[in-house]
Amino acid sequence: MNMKRLTKRITMGAIALLCTVGIAYPASAQGNNLLKQDPKGAYVPSSAPDLSKLQSQPLSMKVQKKNEDALGPVNPSYTIDVDYDSATHKAEGTLEVSFKNNIKTNLSELYFNLWGNADVFKENGGGMEVSDIKVNGKETTSEVNATTLHIKELSLSKNKKATVSMHFEVSLPEQQDRFGWYGDTVSMGNWFPILAVFDDEGWNVDPYYPYGESFYSLSGKYDVTVTTDKNQVIAATGEEVGKVKISGDKATHRYKAKDVRDFALEMNPNYRVISTEVNNIKVNVYYSEEHSKYAAALLESGEDSIKLFSEKFGKYPWPELDIVTMEGWFGGMEYPQLVMISLAGDRPLDWAKSVNAHEIGHQWFYGIIGNNEYDEPWLDESFASFAAALYDGELDSLQVEPTEDSYYHLSSQISDFTARVEEGGIGAYYYMIYNYGSSTINDLRELLGDEAFYSAMQTYFKQQKFGISTTRDFIRSMEKSTGRDLMPFFRDHRVLLSDQE
Repeated sequence: MNMKRLTKRITMGAIALLCTVGIAYPASAQGNNLLKQDPKGAYVPSSAPDLSKLQSQPLSMKVQKKNEDALGPVNPSYTIDVDYDSATHKAEGTLEVSFKNNIKTNLSELYFNLWGNADVFKENGGGMEVSDIKVNGKETTSEVNATTLHIKELSLSKNKKATVSMHFEVSLPEQQDRFGWYGDTVSMGNWFPILAVFDDEGWNVDPYYPYGESFYSLSGKYDVTVTTDKNQVIAATGEEVGKVKISGDKATHRYKAKDVRDFALEMNPNYRVISTEVNNIKVNVYYSEEHSKYAAALLESGEDSIKLFSEKFGKYPWPELDIVTMEGWFGGMEYPQLVMISLAGDRPLDWAKSVNAHEIGHQWFYGIIGNNEYDEPWLDESFASFAAALYDGELDSLQVEPTEDSYYHLSSQISDFTARVEEGGIGAYYYMIYNYGSSTINDLRELLGDEAFYSAMQTYFKQQKFGISTTRDFIRSMEKSTGRDLMPFFRDHRVLLSDQE
């Protein structure tokens, strides 16, 4: 890790802890007059989270490593068995994850992210507990610090396999969110302990940020069994396999997914479902009665988005996609094979279709081509916003100038924005990452021309499919595909590499 960047990261994180005023998205936007364009699809918290509470979480557990560029542990295989109680809004179960130590060193420790322990969830009754943690069947020493589970005293040689097992209990907060419950709707995004990523900067266990995403995980396999009320209608990552097992008033469902970097669930006993098929992919829309008028439009935009993005970027690789309507204040949220579309108020149909296209765009930029969403949020949000504009036929309208404050650059990490809350950092985040970012990608398209641009994007897709991309990877791929020096373009658009900061 570049020491200059390390110093900057620590400084920015320290400043963030001094911010005692959490400003919700609308306030920061109005205060800075930045969001003249609606960043459709943005995840925005409903209340004003107090960012000073991040002091209870580790700023970063990244430790500089030398001569190690392995990304791992790769190809984790999860087996989860969980029981969700709709009366108590608690999920309890067991988790096993098996993996191979592909990292070029012996592992003496492991980390998991426990996103359900974030303060923004605990304030509303949420939380996560883990117990009975074992590695290869043997008890181990561990410690939980906010959203981080640290497994200590491990001895795993390189190229050796390991299985970590644990019992976990999750309390869902009462809030309209990607993780929470509201009325009859249960949203289970980021609901289970997930293996952290080790890369050339060490273990990544950055704190949960209520704006945008802090997530970073590797693609793997999931085998998830869910037991809950038999009247629940469930949308989930992956495909349901086997027959539903009924026992009294309970039902047990089993889902399998591969080449996905997370697993999400959405439940509501009142959901209705309509479906279609496109390119041999089943598209489902789950909707409640109050959202009936959106169902056909969401199904249409889902079908059209898959066709368009498969043609322009690369084929959608999974057999199914679930589109779920929910109550909430944010535009939407993406998970592999599942998108949440928030329909607070009386939203226009075109707005809902555009948000849907943005979230489906994330299936390519986050789902297929992964990235560290904390360090480089532009690599998924800017591209998903570009994809939505492509779907809307509004690429020509992507003419956005960067913020006047040169402190912000497009490749900034989330904490660079939240460190300056009182100066409008939250509004700057949405403006730069969504609006200016999509405009930058469109500028690149105009510079290269459609044929060269989309050909290069398809090459980038093939190179990074189911992997992790960085800004450097993207620039290198585009330069190699087009045979052009693109560094001047990216510098002019405030896209900086770590050694330029």
